Amino acid sequence: MSRNSQTRRKQKLTAQKKKATAVIAKAASERLKVATIFLDESGNTGSNIIDEDQPIFTLSGCKFTEKESSRLIELTGSRSPIEAHFKKLKRRKSGQDGIIRLMKHSLINTDRVKVELFHKKFMVTTKIVDLLIEHMMHLRGEDLYLNGANIALSNMWFYCFPTFCGEEQVQSMYKSFVKMIQEQTENRINEFYHSVAELLNSCTHESFKQDIQMILSTQLIIDDALNGIEKDALDPSIPALFCQCLNWGEIHPKGFHIIHDDSQTLEKQRSLFAQYMDWTQDTIELGYDRRKFNLPLKGKSLNFSSSDQYTQLQVADIIASSFSYWASGVSRGESEDYFFLELNKLGLDKFTTKNKIWPTHDVTPKDLGTEYDGGVNPVDNMASYLMKAKSNIA
Repeated sequence: MSRNSQTRRKQKLTAQKKKATAVIAKAASERLKVATIFLDESGNTGSNIIDEDQPIFTLSGCKFTEKESSRLIELTGSRSPIEAHFKKLKRRKSGQDGIIRLMKHSLINTDRVKVELFHKKFMVTTKIVDLLIEHMMHLRGEDLYLNGANIALSNMWFYCFPTFCGEEQVQSMYKSFVKMIQEQTENRINEFYHSVAELLNSCTHESFKQDIQMILSTQLIIDDALNGIEKDALDPSIPALFCQCLNWGEIHPKGFHIIHDDSQTLEKQRSLFAQYMDWTQDTIELGYDRRKFNLPLKGKSLNFSSSDQYTQLQVADIIASSFSYWASGVSRGESEDYFFLELNKLGLDKFTTKNKIWPTHDVTPKDLGTEYDGGVNPVDNMASYLMKAKSNIA
C-alpha cells in the first residue's frame, strides 16, 4: 500500500470515528432532555375498521420546533392561510411534489420521526388470536406469547383463510367479529360463531378445518373472554399511542410531553394512559424476546389540540397520511401511481417501529425474532401493574 493510500485510509478512519463519537454524544444529550412530541393519525375509520378504501392505519410522532415545522410546511407550497392538509395537497401533482419535498428533507429522519403502521385487516386477525385463542390457551395453562406463537398463528391464518375458505366468507367473519367486540350482545356473539361455522363449511383444506374448529371451540369460554374487554378494544389508536410512548421513552428516559391531534377515543382513555405513566412505581420489564418493554411509560403529560394551533401537528398529519398512502399501495401491489412510486423511493420502512402490525410469511421463532430468552407474560403483569397505578396526569 502506498504512503498516500495509507494516509487516505487513516483520514477515512479518523472521520468515521469522529462521526460515531458525534452520534453517541448526540444520543447522550437527547437522553437528558424532556421533549415535546406531536402526534397525528391517518386511516382511522371508527367503527368501520375493515374499510376497503382505507386499509391502513398510521400514527406518526415527530419532534420539531415551531421554526423547523414551519420550514417543512413551506416546502409543500400550501396556499392555505391557516393550515396545510395532506388531503388537499395530494389532489394535484404540484401538491404531491410538495409533500415529497417535505418527506425528503433532512429533518425527516429516524431521530425526529417514528411511525406506527397497522394493516387493519391483519390487526383483526391478530385480535381473534389474542382475545379468543390466547385466552382459551391461558385457561388451559399454556402461554401463546412464548416464542411468538400468537404472531405465527396470525400470519398463517391471514393467508390461509382466503386461500382455503374464500375472500367473501372471510370478510363476513371478520365483520361479525368486529361487531361482537363492539357490542358484546348475545345476538352478535351468535352471529360471529355462525359466520365461523359458515367459514368451516366453505373450507376446501381438510387439515385447516382443525384451525377453524379451534375458533369455534372458544364459544364455550366466550363470556369469560369478553369479560373486561372494552368495546373500543379494536381501535388501533390506543395500542399505537402506547407504542409511540415506548419508542420515545427509549430516547427520552427523563420524560416527554405529548400533544396529540384531537381524538375522542384517546381522550376517553386519558386516565388509563395516566396510570401507565405512574412514575411512583419501580420500573419493570414485561414481555418476551424483541417484544420486551418497560413500564411506567415515560410520558409526563398527554394533551389534545387542533392542527391549526400547532404547525408541528400539520407536519405530523402529512407524515402519517403519506405513510398510509404508501403502505396502502404496498398492500395492493401498486406499480403505476406516480405519487406512490415517488414515496416508495424514500425508504419509508426505516421509520416504522418494531411494533408494526403487518402480515408476513414468517412462522418460526427464528424468522420472527421471537426465540425465548426469558421474560414474563405481558398481559398478566400489566393487569397487576394497573391495580397499583396512580394517575400521573392532572
